[in-house]
Amino acid sequence: MLLSAEKVAKHFGSFRAVAGADLAVEEGEIVGLIGPNGAGKSTFFNCIAGDVAPTSGRVVFDGIDVTGAPAEAHARLGIGRTFQMPATFDDMTILDNVMVGAFLRHPRRGEARDRALEVVEMTGLKEQAGLRAGNLGTPGRKRLEIARVLAAGPRLMLLDEALAGLTPGEIQRAIELLRAIHALGITLVIVEHIMEVILSLTRRVLVFNQGHVIASGKPQDVVNDPAVIEAYLGRGHGGARR
Repeated sequence: MLLSAEKVAKHFGSFRAVAGADLAVEEGEIVGLIGPNGAGKSTFFNCIAGDVAPTSGRVVFDGIDVTGAPAEAHARLGIGRTFQMPATFDDMTILDNVMVGAFLRHPRRGEARDRALEVVEMTGLKEQAGLRAGNLGTPGRKRLEIARVLAAGPRLMLLDEALAGLTPGEIQRAIELLRAIHALGITLVIVEHIMEVILSLTRRVLVFNQGHVIASGKPQDVVNDPAVIEAYLGRGHGGARR
């Protein structure tokens, strides 16, 4: 088991953002997390990635208990994550942004640059590598964040709505990029509202609602579950984009 999150809960005062959620991920899987806004998905991600410490529960990565360990420790072990709002260094070039990730595994500048060059080419950013990151629109910023995480050499990537705000054509290109990343042997856990992405990429889906996992299983089975339709998708969803 690559990742095991057991009964993870996160409380903010009296508010329970996550209420005892479980997630087990085998190496090589692509797992989707869906649910309405405010369901606790991103907070759950934050607990797994080390951005916040869970109130209770346990997170184990590759046999190592990382519960409450800082984000840097998670990253060094091989857990990388993106954010809903891309966190880029706007005054730095795209290549330098990707080098920030590469420095985690490649402390020498030349080696980090070589790794970053490989990643910008793979992610379709090579022609823009010398531009300021602040010049990028939403699709480019999201791709840049994926590139920076990839440059850090993760074994597990946590993608938090990495495709939100993209056009249908951009979504298709992003899906192909994630397939290429997965083909490198990287395990993916994806939080996403776009059902096209979930149905195209994942083989297993968990559904969050009010901090709880209310369903899990194959994507098509989950989207046809009456409880999921009631809580999230709405009648007549037909697998359409939300």
